[in-house]
Amino acid sequence: VSYHFGGEAEAMDDNIPYFAFSLGLAVILVYMVMAGLFNSLMTPLVIMFTLPMALAGGLLALHWSGETISLVSMIGIIMLTGLMGRNAILLIDYTNTLRGRGQERDQAVTEAGTVRLRPVLMTTFATIAGMLPVALRMGRASELRAPMAIVVIGGLILSTVLTLLVIPALYTVADDVVKKFYRK
Repeated sequence: VSYHFGGEAEAMDDNIPYFAFSLGLAVILVYMVMAGLFNSLMTPLVIMFTLPMALAGGLLALHWSGETISLVSMIGIIMLTGLMGRNAILLIDYTNTLRGRGQERDQAVTEAGTVRLRPVLMTTFATIAGMLPVALRMGRASELRAPMAIVVIGGLILSTVLTLLVIPALYTVADDVVKKFYRK
């Protein structure tokens, strides 16, 4: 007696290496773009910390909705790679602007969080509102695309909440590390 997984399970086994390569390439390209944008190697690392938070949110949303990891949900994970950093970029860019104007780091981090809270929430809610009809399976072929929307919505919700708390703390720690490095 033998058994063989076919259908979507077989397709997933065939395509997982390609998705892993695509995800890795997306992470590298996003890092390179941000390194060029911020003229720093440490700031993009801080921003990239939102990726595990987004991934955790996406996988939790899949679990809570009863969906499974599929080819379509993997596309949602790759989409999160591009979407996840925008909130952290808003916070860190404004923090750097305030520091460039002469504010102390801690004061700049606090003010950036306060000032950028509204734009962060607006962009997140707009993206979630755009994905909600697909996640609720409204419209043509939305049954097929629903796992992608569920991953994106879950990833954005968790990463937004955690970005507002974790990224300012990581920014200050990274800034202290950079200062210690330049002192030596």
